[in-house]
Amino acid sequence: MFKTSFKRTSVIFFCFGLLIAYMPEITSDIDKDNSKQKIGFFGPMKSFDTAQTTFEKLSNGGMRATIYHEAMKGVTVEHLRWWFENIDKMTTFNGVDFNGIEIPRYHLWHPHDHIKVYWKKKILDENGRVLAGSIMHIKETFGGNLIDESVLITRFDDQEYNFQLGMFGIKGGELIHAYEDSPEGVLFMTQLTISNDNPIFGKLITWLVTKFLVNEEILKAWMQHNIEESGESENFIPTLYNYYN
Repeated sequence: MFKTSFKRTSVIFFCFGLLIAYMPEITSDIDKDNSKQKIGFFGPMKSFDTAQTTFEKLSNGGMRATIYHEAMKGVTVEHLRWWFENIDKMTTFNGVDFNGIEIPRYHLWHPHDHIKVYWKKKILDENGRVLAGSIMHIKETFGGNLIDESVLITRFDDQEYNFQLGMFGIKGGELIHAYEDSPEGVLFMTQLTISNDNPIFGKLITWLVTKFLVNEEILKAWMQHNIEESGESENFIPTLYNYYN
């Protein structure tokens, strides 16, 4: 009886999440109020205060946001690596089984903010693992800001998945994803730094980026977004990993 009730509740949440994801007029008010707790495919998404966060201004005019997320229950480092490598694919997962409509896996992570993600350049090793030098294109929105850019993968292994932000080969910042297995689940830290450390032009580039591309408001909106998407990981990534492997 409990199993039946649980499955019914899961399907209701998932269907409501689908409704939210594919009817923009319903989500507009939620997206404008970034502090308001959102409803994802699997129920309420995690709020800002579930994570430990710091925000700092750097001496060169740059900024750094660091987030220590709650442990991802049931998630392993292998799960996360597989997810990042296959984040661009489709799935029919409906919250209970795989008999739903086909949707982008990326939307499961954040139905409000995620639009599209794909590999522009995917370099693989002999075991099929993605290597540094690969390029991913990300299209998403948070805090009313559209992000539509390609990022260069700088590290991808069992400790970190990192990429460089910028334009025309000029570094504007870096996003670090650090992860570690624990008895409670994966310990996950994300850190977004907006800064260019070039000894000659670094301060000028940093000023331009923070003035015209990523200001303090946008970076803080990203923090909320990142807590929400990361918090969804335990709800579906292990299930997808087990099904597709």
